[in-house]
Amino acid sequence: MIKPSFDIISDLHLGPDEIFDWDDKATSLYCIVAGNISNDMLVLHQTLLHLSKFYQGVFFMAGALEYQYEDAATRTADIFKICSRMRNVVSLHNHVVIVDGVAILGANGWYGNTPIEDMITELKKEVLRYDDITYLGTTLEKLQLHMDVCKIIMVTNSVPSPDLFFGEEPTDIYSQIPIAAALMYDTENKVSHWVFGSYGKVVDTTYEGINYINNSYYKREPYWAKRIEITR
Repeated sequence: MIKPSFDIISDLHLGPDEIFDWDDKATSLYCIVAGNISNDMLVLHQTLLHLSKFYQGVFFMAGALEYQYEDAATRTADIFKICSRMRNVVSLHNHVVIVDGVAILGANGWYGNTPIEDMITELKKEVLRYDDITYLGTTLEKLQLHMDVCKIIMVTNSVPSPDLFFGEEPTDIYSQIPIAAALMYDTENKVSHWVFGSYGKVVDTTYEGINYINNSYYKREPYWAKRIEITR
């Protein structure tokens, strides 16, 4: 039986003068990056290009850091342009990837991953979050009866639900709908893993049959990939 595997990384938070070295650290054919590489597009390009040398496929979900100080639509277009220059790097924004019967479905989520700002900015993020929840839900619904999809990996830059803050939930998100609400559309129980970023501690826990994984860097040393293996 084929068991596709994926290396999980996120939250590198690289500045203009920082170099990320992944030599001899890949453990799988594929890599999932749950956002927050850098807000510098040159650094983002260089880092994704570097990762692409070690994997057959790199699946990238842009994080709040990539969108920092920029119009969301403009920055999304910039990220698509960067990824399209590399044959084995894919932006997961509104784009489902299927690998050996495993669908990889991503969204930023905009849940608890940015500080409170002015009212207009907050309303814009609220719209983006609802758009992402809707996209995840409707796409999950479509994938339920997809003949080529046995399992689904969800990928978000945001923490999926308040339970996964383990008592450290930011006080400013109490009124926000968690993006895990999209799981109501997983009627065939195809979602096996949920990979996320924007949380400073490593998470590997199973709740209601779904394995939630966070392998954020946040300058931890040594830092290694978290490998997940999918049993179909």
